[in-house]
Amino acid sequence: MLKRLSIKNVALIERLNIEFDNGFNVLTGETGAGKSIIIDAVNLVLGERASRELIKSGAEKASVEAEFDISRIPAVKDILEENMLDADDELLISRELSISGKNVCRVNGTLVNLNALKQITDMLVDVHGQHEHQSLLSQNKHITFLDSFGHDTIGGLKEQVKALYGEYRSLKNALLGGFSSEDERAREMDILGYQINEIEKAALNEAEEQSLNEEKGVLMNAERIMAALRVSSEAIAGEDRAVDLVKAAYGGMEGISGLSAEYGDAAKRLEEAYYFIQDIGYALRDMRNSFDFDPARIDEIQQRLEVYSNIKKKYGPAIADVDEFLSRSKLRLEELEGAAEKREKLQSQLDDVSGKYIKAASALTDARKAAAAELESELLSQLKDLGMEKARFGVGFEQLAAFGPGGMDRVEFTMSANPGEALKPLEKVASGGEMSRIMLAFKAIAARADSIPTLIFDEIDTGISGRIASVVGGKMVKISDSHQVLCVTHLPQIAALADAHFMVEKSDDGEHTRTDMRRLSLEERYGYIARMMDGAENSAIAYDHAKELISASENSKALRRKQKP
Repeated sequence: MLKRLSIKNVALIERLNIEFDNGFNVLTGETGAGKSIIIDAVNLVLGERASRELIKSGAEKASVEAEFDISRIPAVKDILEENMLDADDELLISRELSISGKNVCRVNGTLVNLNALKQITDMLVDVHGQHEHQSLLSQNKHITFLDSFGHDTIGGLKEQVKALYGEYRSLKNALLGGFSSEDERAREMDILGYQINEIEKAALNEAEEQSLNEEKGVLMNAERIMAALRVSSEAIAGEDRAVDLVKAAYGGMEGISGLSAEYGDAAKRLEEAYYFIQDIGYALRDMRNSFDFDPARIDEIQQRLEVYSNIKKKYGPAIADVDEFLSRSKLRLEELEGAAEKREKLQSQLDDVSGKYIKAASALTDARKAAAAELESELLSQLKDLGMEKARFGVGFEQLAAFGPGGMDRVEFTMSANPGEALKPLEKVASGGEMSRIMLAFKAIAARADSIPTLIFDEIDTGISGRIASVVGGKMVKISDSHQVLCVTHLPQIAALADAHFMVEKSDDGEHTRTDMRRLSLEERYGYIARMMDGAENSAIAYDHAKELISASENSKALRRKQKP
């Protein structure tokens, strides 16, 4: 439930701190006092779309902080834990909107984005009004409402259908190799076959790649190699041949080698150098004669290396990685092709589960249709109490072709608010005032099963008065037995039923206008409701009537609390 709301610099509100009761909270005030600002502030902290026009004139930013008691809402704690947020019994949500358009949202002091904020607040508060989000108007929520209404007969069947759908999906995935259709499976098999063929055709080999790169390096430097071989060869075996010079030096030293050991050693070394250089000369000659430069060979090597490059880009980056990819692809293709016997067995199991699913889904449809008939009757009874005696309501069913975890039904609520009008989708059927009463009728029915703890009704009493106003108030009081209710109203019959009555008022000091809100004492409620009824400041009759209304309400609540188990 919403325990506290703190508002700062929102429209005409400079600073406001409000604490709410857990029962029926009523907000009243003169037209233009700023009741809608309170609802705007609530919507802001709930994560609804916000305009910078909400920021108070002259302020840089507006902020709203809401404190909730979630001790009895385990689903909210689960979401908080999933988002790695603190999940104590107290939940603090804040949102700040700056003049630059920047949004800052926090949950228990931790920054979150708007999507995460909405995921949490959608389970905490439901706002109903002529211009606010109304959850039951969304067609995809109609089936959820119907299932909650008929939970006693529908709940078990839903679980059975969900379990069978799980088996169906598991077998389907096994049969299709994890794909949702045979076409997807066939597409992957084609891709795998192409990849395997491409890699095997390339026949990559690390030794070949290395050899090709070396050969490419040689051919790309052919001119340099040929020039170096020519210069080196001529230096050794040309006109001034190095080998002849060394031979001459050897001959000179050989002639005096016998005169000393030192001369003899020099002669020997020159002899060795002569034969060594002579061998190098022969080798250089052979290299020069055998070197063959073929430009076409460079193109061949380049094309082959491009095959290596392309394959490694797709499946690499190294040849070892390509080989590993090839092995995995072959295994995956074998899995997808599967053995015929295994596929036949899976198909047989799938057919069996499909039959069981269809049978269970049909039983679920029958249970839903039975619940729909009860819902139609009960809702029309509620609408009759609310002054819509001529309304018609229907629950439409459409059978879906595809299996789903919730069965094969598409459900849509339709209504006709006036005689002679055809049944139409719920959101297109009524005026704002009528829609508010329709939503109240739904909420009165759903109160026993609805898990959203706080309901806000923004002027749902538009266009009603007298007895209907008392009926509307009574229904909201009944809802407040199991939910926290906040109601913006201008009717004394409803205000008199409040557990907590807040007055919204506007004031100015000649320069600035501001909106405030305060909780009325019992004595103040007598006078305020009297003015709502009579319009006069000091009407004794209206004052006594107000006391009677409030007293009757308190007695009724006391009796209802006593009758509670």
